Amino acid sequence: MSKLGDKIRRTRRLEAGAIGFGATAARPGAPSMLLMVHGPASGMRPPDDLAGRGVDAVLLSLSNPQADMKQLARWAKEAGDVPCGAQVMAASGRTVAALKEAGADFLVFDAESTSAEALLETEMGYILALSGESPDSLLRTMDTFRLEGLWVDDWRGPLTVHRQIELRRLHLLSRTPLFAPVRPDIGPAELECLRDAGVVAVAVNGMEAGAWQQLGDLRQAIDGLPPRTRRREERPDVVLPLGRETAPQVEEEEEEELPPE
Repeated sequence: MSKLGDKIRRTRRLEAGAIGFGATAARPGAPSMLLMVHGPASGMRPPDDLAGRGVDAVLLSLSNPQADMKQLARWAKEAGDVPCGAQVMAASGRTVAALKEAGADFLVFDAESTSAEALLETEMGYILALSGESPDSLLRTMDTFRLEGLWVDDWRGPLTVHRQIELRRLHLLSRTPLFAPVRPDIGPAELECLRDAGVVAVAVNGMEAGAWQQLGDLRQAIDGLPPRTRRREERPDVVLPLGRETAPQVEEEEEEELPPE
């Protein structure tokens, strides 16, 4: 399992409520969304104290994987426990092996140009980049793959009801969490709406002016979101085991009393 995948699972876990009477102390849980920084590996430089800035993961786009591999290795070393991933549109099994050796924890890839063998590495996390229209039939096959999420790079704010419905469609049909690029000054209300649409991680472009300086405020906004609640479609269905169905009860007929001879 990738480190990013472990963070996603802790983020999506719902805290169980206390049972019984009396006051109980609130237990601090994991944040309900992850904060990422993304940008070109050749254009960004790792800042000091990356984890202290509240960043949960870093995504580096590699325009030339062979040339940018040294930059990826540098980021992975500086990031420490912060998962560092790479976005490579055309990846092969050899590419994934090189990324893993450089310290990459996850890969963002394009389905059209990535070799199927590239997804065989079990310790690497995989995020599929969506572009253009995504038919319902295609989305329904997503949960058969070992994906950490879907990268919806085409999404752009502001978040209207129509766009929220579209994000929700992607999430429900694929049964896969979403990763969405956002502005660094996005507000808490819009973050909550994105989370309700199935977005598990928001990503800030590290090349935007002042983006790194605004991460602290964005981290506070994420941590201040109200707890996630279980939605109706997320409730498990109750299914009886096969062969254990309750047999229908047959009412016993009362015996007719015969008159005395």
